[in-house]
Amino acid sequence: MKRIAINTFLVFHLVVILCWAVPVNSRLVTGTRVIIAPYMMWSGLAQGWNLFAPNPLSLNTRVEAEITYRKGDTGIWKFPLPQTLGYAKRYMIERQHKFSFDSLLNDRFEILRPDAARYIARLNNTKPDDPPVSVALVSYRSQIAPPNSREPEPWTRKVVYTYSVQAGDLK
Repeated sequence: MKRIAINTFLVFHLVVILCWAVPVNSRLVTGTRVIIAPYMMWSGLAQGWNLFAPNPLSLNTRVEAEITYRKGDTGIWKFPLPQTLGYAKRYMIERQHKFSFDSLLNDRFEILRPDAARYIARLNNTKPDDPPVSVALVSYRSQIAPPNSREPEPWTRKVVYTYSVQAGDLK
């Protein structure tokens, strides 16, 4: 019975991942994707082909947190950017990068923003007499310039979420 359960689990996941990731848009595959999409998103197994043609990503995006402290000072906490790390570390933080980019900036997952803000407040609670009082999650976006362009595209700033830190959040 144990072997049957393990094999069923493995076959299910192989079929689901294959249906999700195969770059074919037949009615059967498209219909299956609609059914399995909630599970793929929930489990973190969702993949996209938007890195490749015919419609590759056209935006550079990063997320930062602007922290305001009780005494009025401010600070910036940056989510790690893969391009600033070596290959091994880049591989290890890819899920965190996808979380900041795919989840925090996606309004469908806005329920995650307060928890992320509380986590960032705890990470930056380093001075007992000057704790964080608010955390703003900010996105920066820039169009990817065409290959023959000499000037980089400007970044646009958007505050996605602002959280007022409560006393119990810092424990």
